[in-house]
Amino acid sequence: MPVARYTLMNKNTPVLSFDYDLGAHQAVRIREMFSLKAAPFGLVNHRGNVSARELNYWWRHRAIPTSRAQVKRLLENLRLESTLELAEKSFGLSLSDCYWLNDEDNPQAWDTINFFDNNFTDDLGFLTLGQDSAGSSPHAPDYARVSLSSPNSTLGGDLLKKWKIIDGRRVLLKAGVGAFNQEPYNEAIATELHRRLMEPGEFTPYWLHEDSRRVYSACANMLGPDEELVAAWDVVRNVKQPNNLSDLQFYVHRCEELGLDGNEVMTALAKMFVGDFILANRDRHYRNFGLIRNVETLEVTRLAPVFDTGSCLWSDVELLEVPGDFLYQAKPFKARGMKPADQVRLFEGYLTWLNMDALTDFPEKAQTILSKNPNIPERRIATVVGAVREKLDVLDRIAR
Repeated sequence: MPVARYTLMNKNTPVLSFDYDLGAHQAVRIREMFSLKAAPFGLVNHRGNVSARELNYWWRHRAIPTSRAQVKRLLENLRLESTLELAEKSFGLSLSDCYWLNDEDNPQAWDTINFFDNNFTDDLGFLTLGQDSAGSSPHAPDYARVSLSSPNSTLGGDLLKKWKIIDGRRVLLKAGVGAFNQEPYNEAIATELHRRLMEPGEFTPYWLHEDSRRVYSACANMLGPDEELVAAWDVVRNVKQPNNLSDLQFYVHRCEELGLDGNEVMTALAKMFVGDFILANRDRHYRNFGLIRNVETLEVTRLAPVFDTGSCLWSDVELLEVPGDFLYQAKPFKARGMKPADQVRLFEGYLTWLNMDALTDFPEKAQTILSKNPNIPERRIATVVGAVREKLDVLDRIAR
């Protein structure tokens, strides 16, 4: 297979140039470095350089993960070798940042190809959301005519999802899993909770959206055309952690180094993890919270609003009959996780904002939203709501 010559771009800024093996779908040699300040966070090593190995690590995580449901069928239908090849078809463009690959033999311009400003079809999104599966749509896709120029070719995570343009807005739709399809309703419940805990702009609002006879969660893009989302993992990756700092202290320290106020960071994290505790969020890992950076000034401007809370309320447990069914490990900030209540206690000095009275009717609101889901039995809904009330009682004791 031939070798392509690519330049990694951050919007209009060249970051570095490299040789890319189109057969192996990986970089083989960095040729020249231009502006490493504009490089993706975590890409530059402690020596101030970028290796082909690090570039390939970033590139692999940019593609649709091979662990996502139905991805094998997606590739077979599109006659592609890998999800990396799919990402190549749209220059690696995303709606989570402004990075892309410019082919030096056939150069493009950001203004004409980016998905913040330019429209894209629903062809690939129809497939990445699994809407070609039996019973989900009356329309069979014509795979030979599917447009692969889409931000859905770089959309991460294991849940089926897609970007779609709705009334001119870039909206992310996410599916649930299993017989309950509970995750979309969980996102709506999380939004109701976050409205009680946070100020506007501190969380991403979700709503329920029906598309091709199935209900999904929906949220508008949190970013403007000059912004990128920086995952917490990339904030700390490739930076040596001092022995005297815990994982939480190190993350806050890194945020301070990037220009944010440490107390404000701690308070924002407290709000997020208190919400996660109430909702029994089992999946708040280092890749689904973080910071927002301006790609023009290259300055970190704010914390990312809370997003991606659907994997909660015990949606992965079938019966919820014994105490063990309700147990889970909270992931940050301990290598193998910790008890959820212990995670909240990390922020005991930053809970003055918490108003328990604002949460009085929350269990009933959660019950109302879950009751809209025809796939969840009433008995299960009652069990989940009862467990949420117990969570609020524990939180009240911790706060006092």
